[in-house]
Amino acid sequence: MERLLVDGRTRSFFLHLPPEPRGAPLIIALHALGSNPYLMEAMTELSLLSDREDVIVAYPIGIHASDRGERAWNAWFCCRDALYEKVDDVGFLSAIIDELDYRYDVDGTLITGMSNGGMLAHLAGIQLADKVTAIAPVAATIGDVILELRPKRPLPVLMVNGGADELVPFYHSHRYNLLPAEEAVDYWVRVNECFATPTIREKNGVLVEHYRSRDRKADVLSYRSKDAGHVWPGGRVRMHNEDDPMTMNATAVIWKFFQDQLR
Repeated sequence: MERLLVDGRTRSFFLHLPPEPRGAPLIIALHALGSNPYLMEAMTELSLLSDREDVIVAYPIGIHASDRGERAWNAWFCCRDALYEKVDDVGFLSAIIDELDYRYDVDGTLITGMSNGGMLAHLAGIQLADKVTAIAPVAATIGDVILELRPKRPLPVLMVNGGADELVPFYHSHRYNLLPAEEAVDYWVRVNECFATPTIREKNGVLVEHYRSRDRKADVLSYRSKDAGHVWPGGRVRMHNEDDPMTMNATAVIWKFFQDQLR
């Protein structure tokens, strides 16, 4: 377990290294609310990807302060103790990037995450655009407070959502602090100055909308598995009793997307 001092707190993350870590790209994988890095590793199988493709994977651990103890991230509009205590989770991710770049001279960084972890991935993409190559939130969205923010530079974004997700709906959110995920897509299309009309394709119940940026360096992609609930599509384990038609593998899609940004 790795430890860093950030904003007066000792923060921890689990690190999986490939056989040749120097010069490898870095993926930061953020667990969901109430989850942990070990479940995130098992669900995504990113450590297997690390061994196979020579990529470093960091699994940070969220804060919990109450007796109830659900680990969470502060994405500015969610969630739990991390939000209430104004924990500097973006600073934590920035420190991880700096530390691992110092050790291994990493070749680009992608931040992904599930649910609340994906919400932090959105925020980190905005605030750390100078350090991050791309983001890939899964089963996540943004809140009203994010809409007025703007990244320092356009950033490639891949969003993966379930069409049957009731916790983070794609179209109509019933939660006061969560915007529908389609509005997160719209946000990134706007700040990246993408063309408003996407190219669309559909296969095996997965709808893909590809919004092209004017210089093709900050495209926005939205993958929506129509019958999937609040899941990491294609994941080996699930946090909730949610449907996953297993018509896509989110990990494989994210890795292909990241590779495209590194070329």
